[in-house]
Parts: sequence; structure tokens; C-alpha cells
Amino acid sequence: MQPFDPDDPRKPNVKIAASIRASILSGELEPGSRLPAVSELAAFFGVATGTVHAAVRTLRDEGFVRSRTGSGNYVRDQASIPVPAEDEHPLAGTATFLFEMGHLKHLGRAGWLLLGIPQPESVAEHSFRVAVVGLTLAAMEGADVGRTAALCLMHDAHETRIGDVPSVGRAYVSTAEPEAITVHQTSGMPHEVAKVFQDLTAEYEATETTEARLAHDADKIETLLQAIEYQAQGHDAEAWRETSLSALRTEAGRELARAIGTTDPQWWSAFARSYHELRASSRGRVARTEAEAGS
Repeated sequence: MQPFDPDDPRKPNVKIAASIRASILSGELEPGSRLPAVSELAAFFGVATGTVHAAVRTLRDEGFVRSRTGSGNYVRDQASIPVPAEDEHPLAGTATFLFEMGHLKHLGRAGWLLLGIPQPESVAEHSFRVAVVGLTLAAMEGADVGRTAALCLMHDAHETRIGDVPSVGRAYVSTAEPEAITVHQTSGMPHEVAKVFQDLTAEYEATETTEARLAHDADKIETLLQAIEYQAQGHDAEAWRETSLSALRTEAGRELARAIGTTDPQWWSAFARSYHELRASSRGRVARTEAEAGS
């Protein structure tokens, strides 16, 4: 378990819950193990016992821990796939998760609605290009390309349950942590499959690995790309460009963003010019061939 960052602006009970949750997801606190006593946790984090109780209550509501009267708080066992009915496939829970991921194709990115865009890109469309950007950044940085792409693909998967909350709404709503949502989303999967998705979410949210930092930058760069494209359509997306640029945390991300800022978003225009030149050249060849045939 890690002490929380005093500069983290979140409430102490939220930070404590995040630290314990990360220890559970990483395997430091194993299924069935007993959490340290509330008084021990209060001393460790330097807070009042009431704050710890609030953090434990959050973890209990999320399904990470269970309480035994007079005994303490325990990490819940890893949720396993239910005993299937005779006509149910053992991977039915995995199939359900994949159907759920399809919902991201229909879930619009809510922030763009503020610009008056009636049918903004979907979360799935956003995540696809985030993954392509992540591949690019990982190659530039010499990081694990596959891991970075996987983090990018899954970074917004929890939004099937809570929707896409725009920045102006985040001060007014409180939702479960992405790690907790992923645990619920994957609860019907075999353990080895569920763990892959849970680990990806935990790594992305912790932002401690190079790949996670690149994935976060990929998310911001995709937003930058989309903002430039919407600007080309006449929408004022300058604020989105500025916030995306200011959030970049890797040199590879900043370098790629500089290149994007000097590039025409109409990527096809050069090919359009080439097409006309090719047609003119083709007509010239035909004319020469006809002239030679007639001579």
C-alpha cells in the first residue's frame, strides 16, 4: 500500500480508497486477506479513523471488500464465472462483456456537444485513433507498442456504465472509480481473462509506467486532432486544442503535437492534386499514341 500524494486535490477518503484498491488489483492484498485495522490505516495515512471508515465504505460498496462484525474488513474473493446452465457456454460472461463494448460505438463524446456538433464522434471512434496514436508514440519512445495500444483501446471502456462526462460536468457528479467499474464489467469472465482487462485499467489510471503516460498523451493528441478537424468545419474548438496541448506529459507527445499543429488536416488534398496531374498525363499519353498511330 502506498501513502497518498498530499498534492492530490481529491478528498483524503477518496485517496485512501484508491491506494487500497490499487493494492487489491495489483495482488499485494490477496483475495480473502484481512485489511489492517482501521486504527492502523489511520496512523499509516495520517488521518482520522472516520476518514478511513469512509474509504472502506466506498470499497465495500464497490465490491472490493466485505466486513465481518467483530473481525474486520476482508478482501473479497476474485469474482469467478457463474456455474453455467446446461445450455450456457463457459465464456458467456466474456461474450456479454464484448457486447457491452459495442455500446461504445453508439456513445457520443459529450464534450463536443458544447460546440453545437449534433452528431459528434463516438467513444469507440475516439479510442481507435487513440490506439493508433499510442502505437506511434510508443515507437518514437522505444516503449512496448502492444501494451501501449491495449491501454489506449481500453482507456474509456468504463464509460459504458457511467457515460462520457464532459469537463464542465465533473465538478457536479461523483462516479465509481474506473478500476471498480472494470471489476464489475469483467465479473463473469474466467479469472485469467478478467485480470488482463483489470490490469490494463489499473495501469492506465495509476499513470506510473511509460506506456501509461504515453497512452494518456495519445488520448490528448487524439482530442487535439479532432479539435483541428472540427475547426476546419467551422467550429470554434480552440479551447480544446489548448487544453490538450497543456496536458501532454511526454516529449514524444509534445513533439508529435508540434508536427500536427503545422500539418494540413485535409490529408487527401495532395492526392487530389496528383489525381488531376495523373489524368492530364494520361490524356497526353493517349494523344501521343493516337498521333503515332495515325502517322
